[in-house]
Amino acid sequence: MNVYQNMRRVMEDSSHLISMVPVEELLRFGYEIGLKPGMKVLDLCCGYGTVLKIWREAFDIYGVGVDREKSFLEIGAERLEKHGIEGVLLIHEDVTKYQDETRYDVVICSETIDSIENTFLLGKKFLKPGGTLCYQKLYAKVSEPPQVLIDFDGEVLPLSALNRCFNDLGWYMTAMASDTPGMWEHYVVNWCGKRNWEEGADPEWIKTWYDMYFDYRRQYEGQALFGLREIKEIVK
Repeated sequence: MNVYQNMRRVMEDSSHLISMVPVEELLRFGYEIGLKPGMKVLDLCCGYGTVLKIWREAFDIYGVGVDREKSFLEIGAERLEKHGIEGVLLIHEDVTKYQDETRYDVVICSETIDSIENTFLLGKKFLKPGGTLCYQKLYAKVSEPPQVLIDFDGEVLPLSALNRCFNDLGWYMTAMASDTPGMWEHYVVNWCGKRNWEEGADPEWIKTWYDMYFDYRRQYEGQALFGLREIKEIVK
C-alpha cells in the first residue's frame, strides 16, 4: 500500500468515526493505555465500530461493540468484511440493557447515559480490576461558556472541573486525546449538513447546527477521549 492509498484508508476510517478525535490520536492513545495483542476491548455506543477496527489492525486486540443503531452496525460489519478484519464483533443492543459475563481490559463509554457517574458505573460492570475506562466527553475551553452553548449542549465543564469530577468519583486520568478543527468540521458539515440535507431534514435545524458551530462551538468547546483508572490510594 503506497502513501496515498494509506492516506485514503485513514480518511475512510475518519469518515466513520462519530468523534472529533482523529485516527492518529486514537493510535497514540491506544499505545499510551497499553493496548497489547489479545487484550479485550468493549465499546459501548460503538457507532460503526471504527475505534475497534483501528485498534484491531494496530494492536491486534479483540473487540466487542454495542450500539442501538442497526444501520451503523451493518455498515461497520461491511467495512470489517471488506478489509478482511476478524476479531471484532458488533452487537445490536441498547447498552443499558446489554449483558456480558466477560470482563474486559478496556471499556469505552462515550457519554453513554444521563450522567458521568452512571456512565462510569455502567462501564465498570464490564471492566477487569485494574483495567482502563475510556470516556469521551465534550468540554468547555473557557471557565464560563456562553449560556447559548449550555442551552444547546447541556452542562459543558472545563477540563479542570472534569478532572476533579473524575477524581471525586474515584478515577484518575492516565491518557488523553483531543479533537482537531478538521474532525469538528467533518462532523458538522458531513454529519449535520450533507447527510441531513440528503435525508430531507428540516433546513432550519441544519442551519442551527452550522450557526452553533461557527458562532460558539468552534471557539468555546472541545471534545476529548480520557483514559481513566480507579484510584486505589490517594496520597495526601
